[in-house]
Amino acid sequence: MNTERTSSTKPKGWLYAVIGALVLVIVGLSCWLISTKGDYNTLKEEKDQQKAEFQAEVDSLVRVHNELKANYGELSNQLAEKDSVIMANAEEIKQLLETQWDYNRVKRRVADLESVTRHYIHQLDSLYTVNEQLVAENERIREEVQEERKQNRNLQRQKDELTSKVNLAAVLRISNLKAEAVRFKGGSQETETDKARKAERVRVTFTVAQNDIVDAGSKVFYIRIADPSKNIICKGMGDEYAFMYQGELLQYTEKVQISYENREKNVRAYYIKPEDSEMQPGYYFVDIYDNSGNLVGQTTFNLR
Repeated sequence: MNTERTSSTKPKGWLYAVIGALVLVIVGLSCWLISTKGDYNTLKEEKDQQKAEFQAEVDSLVRVHNELKANYGELSNQLAEKDSVIMANAEEIKQLLETQWDYNRVKRRVADLESVTRHYIHQLDSLYTVNEQLVAENERIREEVQEERKQNRNLQRQKDELTSKVNLAAVLRISNLKAEAVRFKGGSQETETDKARKAERVRVTFTVAQNDIVDAGSKVFYIRIADPSKNIICKGMGDEYAFMYQGELLQYTEKVQISYENREKNVRAYYIKPEDSEMQPGYYFVDIYDNSGNLVGQTTFNLR
């Protein structure tokens, strides 16, 4: 009886030992699973944190990039190709963060983006500096051009004034201008008259002043006489009886040619009326022009 009891208890001890071992294994597995889940949650949190940090860095780089574009205006258009590269890199990093998480790869791409952005900023600064220098240089050149134009205008004005003075000084001045009707007594003796019916000629006298600026030589003076009706007395309407005055041809009554030697010279000229006509009563107007078309003298006379 005692022997049978002993042998029947042995299997039960073995079973308890197996059950105990299984319990220990289950407890160990449970602890490992709990620990692993904790590590997984920790890793997931770290991964999400890393993603957020990378995304924040990319967003910051893009924001700075866009602010630079806005601040530099048209100047940034010169770096359009570099701008496209930056935006493409930012989009690629975004895709990696959303679909293909690889810490090292994303880190490299963010570093590349930072490098490209820094280079972009450096190029913009260089362009801005060059542009500022060009603007300053252009302003300096503009001011110099304006100053030069001002000086040229002043010089031209002085030149014009000097030319005007020289031209004015080069005009032969006349004085003692007198015009009067005359008739002949005894066939050869001139006598002044103020009677229209007796007037046979108009005598014009004047003195040419001394002028050392004018070239010596032959000089011509044109005499224009207007009758009381303001009609110019002339020998004909052709160009051979005209001279140029301010771009216009004027008919003359008589012309007189003198030899001028830069000294004062007295001049006398006549208009002889046709034998079959008589002079009208009234005021006659006499203008004298030099051979350059300058009006140098005016006078009148009256006939009754």
